[in-house]
Amino acid sequence: MPRWMRVLRGMIGTGLTFAAGVGAVASAVGGITWLLEGGEGGREMLVFAVRLAIWTFPIGVAFAGFVALAARGRAFDKLSLPAFAALGAGGGLLLYGALAANAWQAWSLATAIANGVLFVLLGGCSAAASLLLARRAGPVLEAGDEPRTLSEG
Repeated sequence: MPRWMRVLRGMIGTGLTFAAGVGAVASAVGGITWLLEGGEGGREMLVFAVRLAIWTFPIGVAFAGFVALAARGRAFDKLSLPAFAALGAGGGLLLYGALAANAWQAWSLATAIANGVLFVLLGGCSAAASLLLARRAGPVLEAGDEPRTLSEG
């Protein structure tokens, strides 16, 4: 498989990982809110969790593209957490810029600021969490091991 296809597959996988992680956390918060409030407002929280998961997918894809360009060939333990979070925040800022260019007439100033902060935080926090998760995983191959390949037929 060519390198660009592996990078594209990784970008889509990162977007799905961001969406699943944010969706799970936001759903847990929404579910707890629903239980504590006795059903009042909990449904809106769960709908908000789904919306966050949907918006986090393109942030993850943009973040993975930034990482593919900026951190090419480096191991996860060599990448700094603040730089990784900044790349994620850049992905959120990129999505915010695309949305703000089309919604500048519909948003008030307070809505525009709140959306900007939300997208930047989603990107930065998701990136930091994904780096911490990747660092916890052990290496797939030990020194001197050969990668497994599928044999023919």
